[in-house]
Amino acid sequence: MKKADVRLILFAGIVCVALLIWRSVFQEAGASVLVEVDGETYGTYSLDRDQTVYINDTNVLVIEDGEAYMSEADCPDGLCISQGHISASGTMIVCLPNRVVVRVIDAETEDEDDVDIVAG
Repeated sequence: MKKADVRLILFAGIVCVALLIWRSVFQEAGASVLVEVDGETYGTYSLDRDQTVYINDTNVLVIEDGEAYMSEADCPDGLCISQGHISASGTMIVCLPNRVVVRVIDAETEDEDDVDIVAG
């Protein structure tokens, strides 16, 4: 390995660490979670209130201590369960087999129409 290769790897590592630190410091905490099933809004739930949400007899979403996580799912791979706890605005849990998306939104996003792009 050449010296230039080592420098490139070190530079990339430093950039990654800096981005992780920046994300943890500056990313806003979300106000609630938006649950969508098959592209349709299933419900919006506050992160301030501890609760358990049963989603179409396929998934169980738990909201505790300002965080949300998928505790149960009947999908074969269970990847949505291993995605962990989410609380920062914009983070998501996705269960593809059951077509469930859980997205953390902030107070401003709650008030807006859910439009990603406008084409004219």
